[in-house]
Amino acid sequence: MSPDIVVPLDEARTLQWARMQHLLLVAEVLSPSSTRHDRFTKRRLYQEQDVPLYWIVDGDERSVEVWTPGLLFPQVELERFVWHPSGTAAPFAIELQELFRPI
Repeated sequence: MSPDIVVPLDEARTLQWARMQHLLLVAEVLSPSSTRHDRFTKRRLYQEQDVPLYWIVDGDERSVEVWTPGLLFPQVELERFVWHPSGTAAPFAIELQELFRPI
């Protein structure tokens, strides 16, 4: 499964994958078949490539792991997480209770 990514607006507007080179955020939703790959292989790659933020969303645990390039262990969010990228007026915030509510 492919991750969701956020790139600078000028890159996104091109609508060309080859021009989307500066990842600001990568988010993965774990599935039983991807857990090990997402938590270890991909996470280390994103850290080595200095991707500023990598979220691992775990529906079973109802949590989000927040990784940055220098961390050895994630910050684990259980209630709410916030992202305030530079240049934005307001932060992006998600209440995990709302994220994980039954549909």
